[in-house]
Amino acid sequence: MKITAFTICANNYLAHAKTLAISFKRFHPEVEFVIAILDKPDSTIQYDMLGADTIIWVHELFPDMVDTLKDTYSIAELCTVVKPQLFQYFFKIGFEAVLYIDPDIKVYSHFDEVISSLENSEVVLTPHICSPTGEVGHPLDKDIMRTGIYNLGFLALKKSEATQLFVKWWDKRVQKYGFHDLKKGYFFDQIWLGFAPAFIDRVHIERHLGYNMANWNLHERHLLSHANSYTVNTTEVPLRFFHFSHFKIEQLPVIASYNENFDLNNRPDIAPVFNEYKEDLLKNGYNTLKQLLYHFGKKPESPKPKSFKKKMQSSRPYRSLRYIKRALKVLIYG
Repeated sequence: MKITAFTICANNYLAHAKTLAISFKRFHPEVEFVIAILDKPDSTIQYDMLGADTIIWVHELFPDMVDTLKDTYSIAELCTVVKPQLFQYFFKIGFEAVLYIDPDIKVYSHFDEVISSLENSEVVLTPHICSPTGEVGHPLDKDIMRTGIYNLGFLALKKSEATQLFVKWWDKRVQKYGFHDLKKGYFFDQIWLGFAPAFIDRVHIERHLGYNMANWNLHERHLLSHANSYTVNTTEVPLRFFHFSHFKIEQLPVIASYNENFDLNNRPDIAPVFNEYKEDLLKNGYNTLKQLLYHFGKKPESPKPKSFKKKMQSSRPYRSLRYIKRALKVLIYG
């Protein structure tokens, strides 16, 4: 089976993409790895030194789509909006199976189970969690439900009539609704894959705990360190990849800004992978690359300064005066 794997990012995230590429190729030298860059070339970057077999430029592949949507979505949203189109592109140029992997992932061993599953399945998904969370803190299972049962940091698709029809449908949905807006029920490209087991017959849900280990499933997974590898819970479950979602190296021992339950102080078992990942990012140019401005995607809006009238209305004396006026009205008019 002819397989490729790819990731998507802008120039400012290439330290992460390089870390992913190097780790993936270490264990999968037979699989072509592609970095799809949603940005314009930067003369300061050596693109042939990123560890990937191939670099492709998304704005050159899909100029009309990028031009149409570049001011509608943020760069994070836009990187997920183009994902279905890239799956279609790889199918079109002859790949029989395609793996998508988020750039903030590091690979630790060969994807034996996924590759094997693709022989008989058309889709391979990894759930955020494989068992219920506790009742205290964040994120809990009720929080994860809003963002999707399956995490789209990883997705494997095999080319078939069913998957190609699904990807075309998915593409239409994310181009129109690919926002990060939980109040409206939108969460990037991710929530739509919840329909995959309903729309496609041969969907494999990969419950191997070595896949997609991340801050949101630490309640069910503990890391064991060995001489040259890691395993999860027991020595029989190799760590396949760790997803460093929302991790900022400047904020250690915090592992994700929203995670109220775990950090490196109460989870020393995960400290080695986080410290190693920090060193990988620094070695791969993180401090320089993170400062680069991206060309596509809606720029964050600066907060508007409050008008004098609004400042007065929010002041304590003004609010007190309003309460006094209301009280007087009650006394006078009843």
